[in-house]
Amino acid sequence: MVAARQPAKSAAASRPPGRDAARTRERILRAAVREFATHGYSGGRIEAIARRSDVAKGLVFHHFASKEGLYLAVMERIYESLRRRQNETQLEGLGPVEGMRRLVIDTFRGFREMPEIIRLMNEENLHRARHIKGSRAIPALYNPLVAAIERLVAAGRDQGLFRTDVDPVAFYVALSGLGYFYMANRHTLGAVLQVDLTEPARIAAYEEMIADMAVAYLLGTVRGSPFA
Repeated sequence: MVAARQPAKSAAASRPPGRDAARTRERILRAAVREFATHGYSGGRIEAIARRSDVAKGLVFHHFASKEGLYLAVMERIYESLRRRQNETQLEGLGPVEGMRRLVIDTFRGFREMPEIIRLMNEENLHRARHIKGSRAIPALYNPLVAAIERLVAAGRDQGLFRTDVDPVAFYVALSGLGYFYMANRHTLGAVLQVDLTEPARIAAYEEMIADMAVAYLLGTVRGSPFA
């Protein structure tokens, strides 16, 4: 007797369940980044996220438990995206001056290349960081970066290049602000100053300028500095 032919498995059936779940979760997360960046936490709608990611609303809650859980995952994603652009392993192969210049430029480029970062950070600041305070992942992302800044500062100091009173945390706040402010306010400043702050040549010049400013501070060559 000839055995009955078994029906061929579909491509979906042949994929490991875990892989499908990971892909679904990623689709939801990408849709949520767009939704919350556009409408904020309060205005963002789970229904819209489900529709955009082509899943049932219940599946969103299956993966993220709640709207707040999804929003926190979005915030962790955008901080992770920024940190990927600030590759501290690449800084280790550079000298202290060039390493710091690279960090300033990479941070600015991170804000430029993913404008959702600006919008979502603005949103979370309105909430006084209520959501990300519950994250363990985000602070952990920054531990290696602060350690890399500390190493570069120490190397610059040991070589007699850098001033002795550099606070790595304050320095990062300053260099981050130089990039963040430009991108967050490029439209209003452009209208007020009647210039196009999105012009590639202007952006390239600003990139070099903020790198020079940061290094000038580290070298103690800022005008009026007692370290000059």
